[in-house]
Amino acid sequence: LGSCEVTPLELTAAYTVFPNLGVRIEPYFIEKIVQREGDLIYQHEVQKEEVISPATAYVMIDLLSSVIDEGTAVGARLEGFTKPAAGKTGTTDDYSDAWFIGFTPDLVCGVWVGFDTRKKIARGASGATFAVPMWTRFMKDATKGKPIKKFPVPKGVVSRTVCTISHKLANEYCPDVRREIYIAGTEPNEICDIHTKDGVLSDKFLYNPFYFEKIDRESVNKKGF
Repeated sequence: LGSCEVTPLELTAAYTVFPNLGVRIEPYFIEKIVQREGDLIYQHEVQKEEVISPATAYVMIDLLSSVIDEGTAVGARLEGFTKPAAGKTGTTDDYSDAWFIGFTPDLVCGVWVGFDTRKKIARGASGATFAVPMWTRFMKDATKGKPIKKFPVPKGVVSRTVCTISHKLANEYCPDVRREIYIAGTEPNEICDIHTKDGVLSDKFLYNPFYFEKIDRESVNKKGF
């Protein structure tokens, strides 16, 4: 996973596509140049390009939000960063690079930890342990005193409550469910057929597409598998 090198600027710029709902903005450093007398001699013109659909971008925001809320970057929450945010950690196999690119609806921040020449940072140096704490401290200061802003929901997305085992629409007997975001037209439309009022169809067999063709549901339930 990850077969080419990128710079922190390149990777951070790539992540701006998500909070911008699919629009990529070319990075720049100089906004304008004004002479001492007040004459404007340069004004940057923002270059925009839609590279993915708003719906696809929002699905990615939803997926990457779980990284901060309950995944490898949960340390940001534990350290008190409470605003809506999403992102992704990254760690090279030899612990020579530790990454975290994270964003709110208004701000994208990328953190890379490493050396100019490739060598191990430290044993166990990961994006979660090295990059996330730096990102958290910066973002807490950068967003301090600013109102909480949620990610805008574009047209073309729907949410459904699904069973985490079957990944189908949850029924009242599913023990573990979660709300998922889908591009409209790709959402599941079948109800979970693993969990029933009599219990789980079977917890001794790996679920596969041919499972129910080979095993009778009623006989399995009665035998108490």
